[in-house]
Amino acid sequence: MLCEWIDHQLFAVKDGAVLFGVDQGSLFFIDELTRDALSRWNIRPTLELDDVPMADREILEGLRDARFLAPSGARHRLETPEFDIAAIPLSTMVLEVAQDCNLACSYCYAQGGSYGRAVRLLEPETARQAVRKLVDDSGDKETVTLVIFGGEPLLNMAAVTAAVEEAHNLSREKGKRVFVSLTTNGTLLNPDIIEFLHQKRIAVAVSLDGPADLHDANRPDLNGYGSYTTITGNLTGLLQGATAAVAARVTLTPEQWPRIEEVFFHLLELGFHEVGIAPVSPVRRELLPNAEQEEALLQGFSALSRIFLKAAQANRLLPFTNLIDLLARLHLGQTKSVSCGAGYGYLAVDTEGGFYVCHRLVGDESFRVGTLDEGADPAEIRRALDSLTCGKQEMCSSCWARTLCSGGCHYENHLRENQLGLAPGGSCDFIRRWFQLGIEVYAELRRSGADEFLQRLGKRVKC
Repeated sequence: MLCEWIDHQLFAVKDGAVLFGVDQGSLFFIDELTRDALSRWNIRPTLELDDVPMADREILEGLRDARFLAPSGARHRLETPEFDIAAIPLSTMVLEVAQDCNLACSYCYAQGGSYGRAVRLLEPETARQAVRKLVDDSGDKETVTLVIFGGEPLLNMAAVTAAVEEAHNLSREKGKRVFVSLTTNGTLLNPDIIEFLHQKRIAVAVSLDGPADLHDANRPDLNGYGSYTTITGNLTGLLQGATAAVAARVTLTPEQWPRIEEVFFHLLELGFHEVGIAPVSPVRRELLPNAEQEEALLQGFSALSRIFLKAAQANRLLPFTNLIDLLARLHLGQTKSVSCGAGYGYLAVDTEGGFYVCHRLVGDESFRVGTLDEGADPAEIRRALDSLTCGKQEMCSSCWARTLCSGGCHYENHLRENQLGLAPGGSCDFIRRWFQLGIEVYAELRRSGADEFLQRLGKRVKC
């Protein structure tokens, strides 16, 4: 039988090697004999298995059965599907209740929370209308997600309360679960707000960037004073008696990346249930990293991944959400045909009731795709997404990580390529190295018999 190779990537891991099937997202441990046979034969674009010596033929037949070889001429490259956007139910809404903020963060992508417009608060009735739209347009989805966002959402508790109450009422009426989360800078938390968050079982993400010197450099108030002491003073009440997860949402600038491990454990000591760390978005050219800084970022993530691995081998979960999400996807064999849900059941609503394909693109009229009154226009969503992904399929087609990444964050690409005029693919090398690190950690967990641990991660992500 004449066969062709399916796209794959080989990784050396502790005590062996792992073969990654690009299109199917599969991972296989291979022994030295298989690795040797692979190195002999995968340099050929096609193989006639009947002509291969018996010792190697058995190995190659096993690789064929595992879908690393396919009959010649068979269609084996997964094509990006053309989704019918009009048929996709709404599943996640980011609701901008306040396009205003009481901080002056150095890296703010939302121009001080206003998204480049006049300061504005969402009307409570519009908040209720948005939640009704989320539930009404969710089709047969049993669970939908409402993300309450800003600016700083606690500047508008009237709209927050209206949205949450509407969500709870509709949950009872429609038999759907509306999962509610809220992202806050934490400065305005008080006993009444905390009691409300606990009572309504709202998951909270607090933007806190680590120890005081780092955080205050990034996130001063409008008068230039640091906000760390105010936020940490509010945390005890939020964490005590919490009825849903309280996560730290970290953003670090390139010069801060060498301190990633310190930041993570500082936030754990403060009592956060989860910590996710994001490199800053390059909203200005001076926030673009150099090669040394990118290496420091990867080394920081690598150090945390090694600590995570040791904890997992002892059946303990280190709440490093960056790695948890990646490991869960690898375990479930999840691949991506699109980089994220933006426009595909995920939409943001601004304080005027306008729909946008992503909350980070609010304020840019080219990504406005409808209104609450008229609904989101599928044709406008398609136009906006096409403008964000133009050329990505061709650029990504030869990348082994394409089904894990699928082109990367639309907003980050938009910043780099459209606003800063950089060549596409500027962050691709780091992304590939991060995925490789995740694959190496996953392989060691499997080798150490941590299947039950990985299954728990998979359930966590599916939920």
